[in-house]
Amino acid sequence: MGQGTLRKEGKVNKPMILEHIETQAEAILKKAGINTLPVPVEEIAAKYQIRIRRAPHPAFSGMLIRKDGHALIGVSTSEPAVRQRFTVAHELGHFFLHTNKDAFVDYRDNMKGVVRTPREKEANMFAAALLMPRQVLLKDFRAIAKGGLSDDELTTLAKRYAVSEDAMRFRLMNLNFLSLK
Repeated sequence: MGQGTLRKEGKVNKPMILEHIETQAEAILKKAGINTLPVPVEEIAAKYQIRIRRAPHPAFSGMLIRKDGHALIGVSTSEPAVRQRFTVAHELGHFFLHTNKDAFVDYRDNMKGVVRTPREKEANMFAAALLMPRQVLLKDFRAIAKGGLSDDELTTLAKRYAVSEDAMRFRLMNLNFLSLK
């Protein structure tokens, strides 16, 4: 299903896009033979012959550049390791979802005036789906949060998936797991 199918008359069908992104992330994990946690995003990039380079930068989190059949992901080392993992997954989202654009520069979320475009939101959804696969996360969530989710349990889940606590919280909320018992 292409993106054109997901957007109709300039409007975004968010549940349909989210399901498409979830399915695509699951397929990529399956094709890459990934079934371990934390998800090795650099291994996925390598399987698709995407190079990753790191350097400090105060203004951006990451970038994706495609040229002549090659792709490069740049990641800022000025951010914590869990954020760098999310950035790699986010840039992989651009690589797989937004094939008609050759360059993306993703500025830090805390930069003033930075507005998240639909493509940026989709890449964030993809990153979350790739790093925290919904079926595995549902199983872990049910096993760990029997009486609700405490801060300690949130921390445990975030560490297991090597993501920030904020990323884990947003993922659980977006999947409506926080209402599950």
